[in-house]
Amino acid sequence: MSWTGVVLAGGRSQRFGGVDKTRLPLGGRTLLQRAVDTLAPMTSTCLVIGGAPVTGATVVPDRYPGAGPLGGLLTALDAIDSSHALILAADLPFISGSLLRDVQRAGADAAAAVVQHPDGRLALCLSVRRDCAPAVHEMWSRGARRMRDLENLAPCRRVLADATTARGALWNVNDPLTYARALEMTEHDCPAC
Repeated sequence: MSWTGVVLAGGRSQRFGGVDKTRLPLGGRTLLQRAVDTLAPMTSTCLVIGGAPVTGATVVPDRYPGAGPLGGLLTALDAIDSSHALILAADLPFISGSLLRDVQRAGADAAAAVVQHPDGRLALCLSVRRDCAPAVHEMWSRGARRMRDLENLAPCRRVLADATTARGALWNVNDPLTYARALEMTEHDCPAC
């Protein structure tokens, strides 16, 4: 079994006024570099889908620009050579290696593994087997555009995040306010971060 790390970085950053949020600094690195650095120890190679050049990863143009994370996932599945993809959004700056290892373990013998928040939402942190690409393309051709549609892959396992993990490791930089909070968390050495 082999793993490719994939960072989804092709979003439009509309809530940031078009500024590429993946290039925002946090703790001495950009959000994008943090994501690549987190994935690197547990994967043989890293790809960035739709983002800017970054140390330690190959940039792959998003084949479905503007189509959201599922389009980025399709691009990734078509680009990887490994058996599995470990996928992470660039705007999850505090994701932990231990949570990613849990996703790898859950996805090792499953079509996919997704991280679920305590309230039921799915985080953009998951694993997908490369041989599921035809099924994902089929879902896409039928109009599926949400990551939640991946739950139709069988078997799809869930990694349940507790409230502490959701507040720290799954902190999502969605807008200037959540970015400001991430800066505060970094300055105060947030233990969950």
